[in-house]
Amino acid sequence: MTEILKRGHGQQLDHIGIAVPDTEKGVAEIRAITGAHVDLHPPEPGQWYWSGAFLIAKDSYVEIVGPNPEFQGNHPMHSLVKKLTGPTVLFWYIATDDLKGLAEQAACAGGAVDHIEWVNVEEDDLAFSRYGRAILGPGFIPQKPCLIQWDRQTRRMGDRGISPQCRLVGLELFHPTANDVNPVLEKLGIDARLQPGISRMKITLDTPRGIVVFDNPGFDA
Repeated sequence: MTEILKRGHGQQLDHIGIAVPDTEKGVAEIRAITGAHVDLHPPEPGQWYWSGAFLIAKDSYVEIVGPNPEFQGNHPMHSLVKKLTGPTVLFWYIATDDLKGLAEQAACAGGAVDHIEWVNVEEDDLAFSRYGRAILGPGFIPQKPCLIQWDRQTRRMGDRGISPQCRLVGLELFHPTANDVNPVLEKLGIDARLQPGISRMKITLDTPRGIVVFDNPGFDA
């Protein structure tokens, strides 16, 4: 069976995205709220987003995602984040060693893996990571994990001697279709479970500033 990778905090969460309407201002706000070191990355070529990150384990992080000011195309997520009024939990990822294999298993489990995209496959410059990513469909329900297969990770903060300053306390996921989604997650070996209720996402962190909670409605598409 395809492996779902556990991270240093003991859970399968690889990274979680907190969206902001302006990347630089959002990173500054998150730094002030948490007291954590936030590493602001250069924008990836051609991507709608620009992001920074801080560690919650050596191999797991919170990503602060805002619009890339150099992006010239149209993308629904680019439009969505620009309309936000503040930091908003928007998505979360688990990592697998075999994205194609997980897609096949999802089809057999009554789910689907949609929008598979391989990023920086042709890129020879080691400045950017190389990976495959997808959503666990059908459709985009942000409480369900997105999926990533890392083929090359550059700029890994844990590998550059930066220690986690924040600790993951909890991730809570609520959605009206929880009872339909959870059997698929279980069949795929994904530990997370959705709780029945109004669409909502909540992450709790232990930070240098104390316990910090980000809690907001989900964005179904």
